[in-house]
Amino acid sequence: MPNQALKLGTRGSRLALIQTDMVRQALAERWDLPAIEFVTFTTAGDRDRRRSIEEIGGRGIFTDELDEALLSGAIDIAVHSVKDLPAIIDRRLNLAGMLEREDPREAFVSGRYARLRDVPTGAVFGSASVRRQTLLRRLRADARFALLRGNVEERVAALGDGRLDGTILAVAGLKRLGLTHHIGEVLDPNQLMPDPGQGAIGMVCRADDARTRFFLAGISHGPTRSAVAAERAFLAAAGAHAIVGALAQIDGDQLVLRGVAMRDDPASDRADQVAGDPRAPERLGLALARRLLVHRQAAERRQ
Repeated sequence: MPNQALKLGTRGSRLALIQTDMVRQALAERWDLPAIEFVTFTTAGDRDRRRSIEEIGGRGIFTDELDEALLSGAIDIAVHSVKDLPAIIDRRLNLAGMLEREDPREAFVSGRYARLRDVPTGAVFGSASVRRQTLLRRLRADARFALLRGNVEERVAALGDGRLDGTILAVAGLKRLGLTHHIGEVLDPNQLMPDPGQGAIGMVCRADDARTRFFLAGISHGPTRSAVAAERAFLAAAGAHAIVGALAQIDGDQLVLRGVAMRDDPASDRADQVAGDPRAPERLGLALARRLLVHRQAAERRQ
């Protein structure tokens, strides 16, 4: 292989740097590379912490600057939490690899209460995620919300000032940061379905960069790629019509995809699952999206 350093692009948060170092280690263990360099970026989502993710622009607010750097040749690989990626990425780019997934579930975190059911009526939860707010309202119709932005450590620390009764955070991020002692309760996906791709570290490169795609294929975890591909296909097909959560897991020789599609009206919520060949994950994602949308349309016609 050419004697050329690989440049990894990353956000500057501690979690992003930890995840990028995991990619560096995997590359170094698998390939005899001359050097691997980090290039750090500040994204729109990092700069604007006063508005919700949806107000700023939704998926992509943590990835756009790294996409531009890839396309300009300033970096070779952009390392992302897959859940931050838009459902459909620029055709000039390729989600070429994923490390083995960490626990994809959601965690209830609070400075006051051990479990979600212990939180009193009318509690205030901190969140910037419409998905988390919508799903949590299905569990706790009395819940109120205040905007909580920032990196994971900052959101955990904010619970100490008494303003908030709790929040929902990804188990994966808390584990990678060594903050699992803050977890009060890990929530079953049937209670609170995670974001598509949650817990997975994705590596994006230029679609025409065969050298880098070869390197990333060598460190990519097949079952994770299959599961996340199904979830992202579901997101792409159903996300324009509803707020969605999804989780796919290998069960024997089958890939089982569970998903939920939500609207403002609780009666329009639909949850279902499909199973099929792990080698055709996108087909499963599309099948689940179609099934849930058909259910919703039928319900609307009955109203």
